[in-house]
Amino acid sequence: MVKHDISVQGVAFNGTVQSKPVLVQMNDDDFPDAFLQDLSSMPLPATGIAPSNDLQLINRSLALTNFIGRVQLSSARALPTAPSTPVTLYQPVTRVVHIALVQLACESPGYPRLDPRRVLSAGLVIRQVPLSGGSPSAAWAWMQNSKRQFAWVQRDPSQADDDPDPTQRPQLQSGRPDLDQLLAAQTLSTAMTESTTPAFVAAPDVCNATQRTLVYAFVPTASSEADTQHMPAVAQLDHKTIRQMLTTLLKGGQHSAPYADHCVDYQFMSDVYAKSKNAKDFQTFSATLRLLYGAFDAFDTSNPLAVKLLNVLDGHSVTIKTDFGDVRKPMGQFYQEAAAKLIDYDPHATPPLPVPELKMPCAWDCFSHSDEKEILDAMAPLLQQQGNAASAPQGRFQDATRLYRARLFFRIQSENPNCPPELVWSCYSDPFRIAAWYESSGRTVAPVPLPDPFDKSTLQNAKPTSSFAVPSSLMNAMNGATLTSLSAGTAPASGGGGIGITWLCSFSIPLITICAFFVLNIFLTLLNIVFFWMAFIKICIPIPTSKD
Repeated sequence: MVKHDISVQGVAFNGTVQSKPVLVQMNDDDFPDAFLQDLSSMPLPATGIAPSNDLQLINRSLALTNFIGRVQLSSARALPTAPSTPVTLYQPVTRVVHIALVQLACESPGYPRLDPRRVLSAGLVIRQVPLSGGSPSAAWAWMQNSKRQFAWVQRDPSQADDDPDPTQRPQLQSGRPDLDQLLAAQTLSTAMTESTTPAFVAAPDVCNATQRTLVYAFVPTASSEADTQHMPAVAQLDHKTIRQMLTTLLKGGQHSAPYADHCVDYQFMSDVYAKSKNAKDFQTFSATLRLLYGAFDAFDTSNPLAVKLLNVLDGHSVTIKTDFGDVRKPMGQFYQEAAAKLIDYDPHATPPLPVPELKMPCAWDCFSHSDEKEILDAMAPLLQQQGNAASAPQGRFQDATRLYRARLFFRIQSENPNCPPELVWSCYSDPFRIAAWYESSGRTVAPVPLPDPFDKSTLQNAKPTSSFAVPSSLMNAMNGATLTSLSAGTAPASGGGGIGITWLCSFSIPLITICAFFVLNIFLTLLNIVFFWMAFIKICIPIPTSKD
């Protein structure tokens, strides 16, 4: 039996072939119906098996005439790719899709098309182009380990043609079945699986009409997967950078006692409320407390790094006036007490809790430069720990500056039924980049008509259609809230005894959209003074309409 190698070539809608997969861009609503109709109208190959009868010759002539004289049914177009000029592929939010298109043929005289029934399975992989350039075989593959963790992994050139599925790869053979099972289990426990997208052989009527074995695959340009094997490292912050974050109460040098000898409660943590009480200088302390509480999480006594920072602060004191004279209190202990009374206090607790008050010190110990360095030494690892905890893994296609190449693979049934399937790879596509989610593909979409709020008949028909179940506490808080009270930092009342009531509130989405337009236009006008965004954010084009 003679074995024929299989040729994989990219093919465009006009029948032009190339060695690399053809990348097609089209509107999402044209896929797949109009796309498959375009495929069925593709011209027949210039070379191939000659028609065996007059009917096939007539069908071939009709297909060629149909392609020359037709208007393309879909928006599909082959992207003008080039090795040195990457094209841009857009994300699904832009309502366009991208397809990789190839044809399969036997490498024998005339290049007859491959029997589609021999394609057992097919797929597409996307590999990241190395930043340093080089051969595509050294590209990075999106791999998943046995713990279901993803990462971009640089493939060894010798492994570039391995099957993406490790269970489909040839396994080590010892000649003993029991030992072979152990070897396979050991190999698969550490093997990595490459992410793939399924590829499909066109329907038999399409392949017969074009006398080609056409295979297409959707090119994914968005993914919810993230690199969970390599968490991004947080940059080490030097003392100079950390010092820029600190308030005067944590820096070396002289400083005054903020809002000395006054009693404060949780409401003073609102800068607007503090100003209304002529306590503007209290903001120095509130900013310091928020910095220690939020940025450094310095009051988590289960964290040794936080305890170390508090111990450093406890090496200094604050002085508080009492009826029994001045009392000196460790500074770290005072910050802990302030956090408990001003930040952790819940004014909406049930049953209500008494509002705690904090007496502000009349004097603070000043820090020398060596004291400041000791504080910074304690803060640096704590801030690094906070940064590591807050860092998020990088998404698969998050970096819009990276380049990628697509490649298709096929598991082909052997001509010898006793032989395993043959794995065949296409060439790499030309490089492309994946646009960020905010980049526009240029596709125009139908506008959403808004009602005329000045037309009474329109308002009568624009009845509320979207409903929300609002708990009574939230309804009471909304009804009791005013701009004055919110600006002053006064929380609206949300409680109330008696029977609990859930309110069913319905809204007219079109009219809410109009309200949002007014608010948006006001803020755009204000921000445009600084950023000059108006020409990029809002474009309004007058369109004449009849008043009849």
